[in-house]
Amino acid sequence: MMCRVGSVVAPFCVYLADVWIYLPQLIVGILAFIIGVLTLLLPETLGRPLTTTLEEAEALGSQPSKKDSALGNKDAEDGLEMNHREAKA
Repeated sequence: MMCRVGSVVAPFCVYLADVWIYLPQLIVGILAFIIGVLTLLLPETLGRPLTTTLEEAEALGSQPSKKDSALGNKDAEDGLEMNHREAKA
């Protein structure tokens, strides 16, 4: 959805150059920086099975990472096995 909003708004950013020549580049640069920082807040998903429901996706950020506990490794393996069984069915 945000991609569509961006594609509608982007052509009008060119007209901001009439206000100040560097304004369009400044807006794009600031937004890219903010998006980069917000990306760091996403949970780590390396070695974890893909989520299939909204509840699993919400729980992904609240679970401890694999490095924090050995139980996390067991949970990730169980989830991976469960997804393999579901895929075969």
